Amino acid sequence: MQEKAKLPNDILIMLILFALIPFLMAPKFVYEYSTQKHLVFTIFMLIIVFYYFIKYFSKSAKFEYTYAHMFLSFFSVSAFLSLISVYMENKHYLPAASNIAFYIVLIVFFSYLVTTRFGEDFKFIEYGLFVFMITGTIIAFDGLLNKFFGYDIFFGKYGDPSQRITLRTTIGNPNFVSDYLAQLLPISVYFTLRKNTNVYIRLYGLINVFIMFWVILLAQTRSIYLATFVGMGFAIISFLLSIKKDSLKTYIKSHEFRLWLILVISVFAFLFLMFSFETPFNKGGEVIASDRLASLTSVSSWDERILSWSSAIKQFSDENHKNHFFFGSGISTYPVYSVRYLAEVQQENPERFLYAWNNFKRAHNDYLQVLGETGIIGFTSIILMLISLIIIYFKTLKKEKDEDNKVLLFTLFGWSAVVMVIHAFTEFAFHMHPNLILSVFILSCAVSKQFSEKVRTINFKKGYMIFLPLMIVAIITTYFKINETLSEAYFVLGNEKYNSMVALQDASKNQIPNILVQLENQKSNLQKQLTTGNVSTLEFQRITRNIEQIQSEIDKYEKLKNEYEQQSFENYEKAFEYFLKSLNRNPNFGKASFYMSQLFTSDIRKNYLTYEDLPKVFNMELPEYKFMIREFEGALDLMPFPDKALRDTVEPLYEETLNNNAKELLLTIQSLYDGINQLEYTYLSFNEKNAYRLIGRIYYNIIVLYQQLKNYMPNEEEILKIQTLQNQAYESFHHWENQAIYILPGGWNRFPEWEDVYYEYMLLTVRLRSVYPESEIIKQIDQISKKEGMATYYMAKKNRGIPDGSLNLLTEFYTLITDLNPKQELARIVVENYKDVYEYNKKIKEDNTNIYKSYKERIDSFLEAYEFFMRKVNK
Repeated sequence: MQEKAKLPNDILIMLILFALIPFLMAPKFVYEYSTQKHLVFTIFMLIIVFYYFIKYFSKSAKFEYTYAHMFLSFFSVSAFLSLISVYMENKHYLPAASNIAFYIVLIVFFSYLVTTRFGEDFKFIEYGLFVFMITGTIIAFDGLLNKFFGYDIFFGKYGDPSQRITLRTTIGNPNFVSDYLAQLLPISVYFTLRKNTNVYIRLYGLINVFIMFWVILLAQTRSIYLATFVGMGFAIISFLLSIKKDSLKTYIKSHEFRLWLILVISVFAFLFLMFSFETPFNKGGEVIASDRLASLTSVSSWDERILSWSSAIKQFSDENHKNHFFFGSGISTYPVYSVRYLAEVQQENPERFLYAWNNFKRAHNDYLQVLGETGIIGFTSIILMLISLIIIYFKTLKKEKDEDNKVLLFTLFGWSAVVMVIHAFTEFAFHMHPNLILSVFILSCAVSKQFSEKVRTINFKKGYMIFLPLMIVAIITTYFKINETLSEAYFVLGNEKYNSMVALQDASKNQIPNILVQLENQKSNLQKQLTTGNVSTLEFQRITRNIEQIQSEIDKYEKLKNEYEQQSFENYEKAFEYFLKSLNRNPNFGKASFYMSQLFTSDIRKNYLTYEDLPKVFNMELPEYKFMIREFEGALDLMPFPDKALRDTVEPLYEETLNNNAKELLLTIQSLYDGINQLEYTYLSFNEKNAYRLIGRIYYNIIVLYQQLKNYMPNEEEILKIQTLQNQAYESFHHWENQAIYILPGGWNRFPEWEDVYYEYMLLTVRLRSVYPESEIIKQIDQISKKEGMATYYMAKKNRGIPDGSLNLLTEFYTLITDLNPKQELARIVVENYKDVYEYNKKIKEDNTNIYKSYKERIDSFLEAYEFFMRKVNK
C-alpha cells in the first residue's frame, strides 16, 4: 500500500474500531467473549453518529445504498415487529429482545456507512481491509500459541493445548476463530497478488496466508474446511469470467504475478500435505484434514444439526402461536424456548434424535434461527438480501472495471462471501461480533460504487433529520450494552466467590473432618500403647511426643475448619451481593439467577437467617428477593411451569406459638421453595437442562421435611394443612422430574451424567413409600419405566441403553412389598415396559457385539433382573 492520503476523521475512527474490536476487552471480567465487543462497537458508533450530528446538523447528508441494504433494513424492522410476540408471551424478556433489536439498527447503519464512506475511495476500502488483516495476523499467531503452548497473549495460561476448545484466542470458540480467519484469507491473498504492490506487503500477505490457513486447519471446523475450498473455487471461476481488459491479462501473464501465485498455491498445498500425516504442523497427527473433511458425511453430526434446525422450524410453525408465523417468537428467543421445541422434535422421531441432543443455545443455522425468531417477515428479508447480493455480484462480474486490482479484490470478496454463507448454514457465525463486523464491511464494500453501478443515493436536506434518531438509537443501545457488560462482570466476580464457597464448604465439611478422624484414631492408638508402657522408658517418651504432635495437628485443623467456615460464609455473602448486582444491571442474565438459586438452598443460609426472619421472608422484604416473581404473565405453554403461580410459601403454617424446632423447619422449607422460585425465574430468560432435575430433587426434600414437620404440629387441623402442602409438593416433584425426562429422554452418549436420570427419579419415588401408599408408588413407577423403556431402546440402537440400575432397584422394591397383588402388578409393569430393550440387549449378547463386550457386566445384570420378573409373571 504505497499510496498516501490524508484520512477523513470518520474513516480514521472506524479504522481504529476495526483494529480494536477483536481485542478490546477486560480479560478478568469476560464470560461471553462478544459482550464487551458489542459495547466497544456501540460506543464507537455513538461517537461517529455524534460527529455526523454536529457536522451535518443543518447541512445536507446522503447515504448510498442498494437493494441489499433495503432488505437488511427490512430485517431490522422485523426485529422490532418480533417484539410483539415477546410482549404477548414473555414480557419479562422484552428488555433483552429490545436490546438486540436496537443493536441491529446500528449494524444496518454501519452497512450504509461503509458503502457510502469507504465506497467513496478505493484506497479507503484497502485501508480498512489491511487493518482487518493485521487483526487476523494477531489472532492467527495467538491461535498458534493457544494450540501449541496453551497460552494466550491476552489471557495468559489458557488451558490444555491438546483440547480443541483451547484454540479460542479473543474470539471465543475455534469455530469462530476459523470463520474470522477464513474470511480474511482471501484478503491476504489479495495483498499478496495485488498489482503495483511492494515486496514487503506481498511478503506480509503471504505470511498471513500461511499462518491463517494453518490455524484454520488446526481449528477443525468442518464447514469452514468446506467453505474455504468451495470459496476458493468460486473465486477462481469468477476471476476467469471477469478477465476482459488487456492490461489485466498482461499482468496475469507477468513473471511477478505468476511467482506470487505459485507461492500462494504452494502454501495451501504444503499445509494441506502437512495435515495429511503426522508432522509438527498438525501436532504429530492430532488433526488429519482429509479425515476431518470426510466426517462432514457423519450421520450423527447431521442428526445433531437437523435436530437443532427442526426446533427452529417448530418455533416458527407453532400451531398454538400463530403470531410466530409472521413475527416469530421474538428476536434472540431461541435460547429461551429451544429446549421445549427440541423435546417435541425428539418425541416425533425418537430413533433418530434421542441420541442427537446437545445443549443447543443457538439453532446452528442463522437462517433458520431468523425464521424462528422473526417469522416469515425477517426470514424473507434475509433471503431477499442474499438473492440481491448474488444478482449484484454476477452483474458486476460482467462489467469491465477501471482498475485491475478491483477485479481481483471483487472476485476474492466472493470467496469471503461463500465462507460467510456456508458457515452460517451450520453455525451461528453472525452472532460473533468481530466476524459480523468483518462480514458487513466486506459485503458493504462489495456493493459500493467502487464496484457496482447500481448504487442509489438518498439525501436528507438537514442532517439532524437522520442523525438525531440514530443518536437516540445509539444512546439506547449503549445503555443496554453497558448494563449487559457490567452484569457479566459482576457475574464473573460472583461466580468466583461461589466456587470458592463450594470449595471451602467441601474442605470444612468433608476433607478436614476425614483428616481429623484419622488423626484421632492415630492418637487413640498411641494412647492405648501408653497404658501398658513404662513411664521412664524412651519409647514411652517418644509416644508421648507423638501424641503431642498429633494433638497439635488436630488443633491446627480444628482452627482451619473454623476459618474455612467463616470464609465460606463471607464468600456466600459476597456471591449473593455480586449476583444481585449482576441482575440489577441485566434482569435477563439467567446464569446469575441460576447460581443465585443455589445460595437459597445452601446450608449456609441457616447461619444467614433465623426463624425470626420468617415474616420478612414471607413478605419478600430482604434484598435477595428482588428478582422473584409471584406469578408468570405470558404464554404458559412456552414455559415448563405447571401453572402461573410461581412462589410457594409455608406462611399458612406459621404461627408465633409454634416451637422453635418447627419454625426452623419452616425456614428450611421456605428456603428450598425460594431456591425453586429463583430457578423458575431463570427460565424466563435462560433454559438450563440441569435445573429440571434440581427442582425435582428439591421438591423431594420438601416432601420429606413436611413429614418431619408433622411431628411438631399441635393439632390435627395443622397436620391437615401440612398434608395439603405436602401433596402439592408431591405433584410438583413428579411434574419437574417428568419435565426432565421429557426435554432430554436420552443423550447420555454426550452427557453421561444423564444416564441415571430415570434411576434417580425412580429411587426418590420408591423412597416416598413411607409417605404414600404402595399403589400410588407403583402407578408412578409404571409411568417412569414406560418412558425409560422407550428411551433406552432407542438409545441402545444408536449407542447404549442399559436400564440395569432401575431394574436392580425395582428388584429390591419387589422384595419389600408384602401383598401379592402389588407384587404381581410391579412384575407385569417391568416385563411389559422393558420388553423392547430387553430383546435388543439379549440379541447383542447373542451376537457378542462390541457394545456387549464393553458393557458386559451391566447388560448381564439387566438381563438377569428382567428375567427374574419374567419368572414372577409366569408363575
